[in-house]
Amino acid sequence: MSFQRARKAEQIQERRQEILDAAWDLFVEGGLEMVTFSTIAKRISFTRQTIYTYYRSREEVLLDLLGIHVEKFYDYVRHMFPKDKYITQHEFCQRLTTHVLTHKKMLLLFSLHITLEQNSRYENILEFKRIMYEAFPTFCDILRGQCPEEKDEAFCHFCITIMIYIGSIYPLMDQNPLQLKALSEAMGGLEVPSVEETVMSSLLLMTASFRFVGDALAGASEQN
Repeated sequence: MSFQRARKAEQIQERRQEILDAAWDLFVEGGLEMVTFSTIAKRISFTRQTIYTYYRSREEVLLDLLGIHVEKFYDYVRHMFPKDKYITQHEFCQRLTTHVLTHKKMLLLFSLHITLEQNSRYENILEFKRIMYEAFPTFCDILRGQCPEEKDEAFCHFCITIMIYIGSIYPLMDQNPLQLKALSEAMGGLEVPSVEETVMSSLLLMTASFRFVGDALAGASEQN
């Protein structure tokens, strides 16, 4: 019986993954509108009706996809900041800016996560929340190593702020020329900063109070 249960659990995971792989391919190829149970069914080895065994709505599929890519995002962040190498505040923000802006598809889904959750079952929402809040141990560990004089409370505030901020970046990346022209005119004719400049300056503000060991080392090196 245990072998049968294991085979069943394995099959469930394989079919879920097949659905998610097809959904991601469709999303990359044609955007959110392309991701429907009908279009997914045309790319997998079982029927549209069978998909309902695993997901009750396309929002649940998209929420699971978002969770997968948020996990990948955090995994890469952990490798970006080795514990045995100090960096400056500017370098920390620059690395993070570059990393964030290479995840446009994730940012789009993240900007919609509240809507996705509203049409998902509790267990799907809970799983995503657990993944999302991995930001706390991920960034706290990194910042604790780079800024050992700061209190964990400051790092927690940073984590909350950056999660909210990541959810708001995508609209900045998707403005058409008319929107940019209107924004420039509303700003009195000033040049609209690039998305990279905006994200970088925002991260610098979020970390302005942090004392990075790398900055102290750089300052000491300049004096010598």
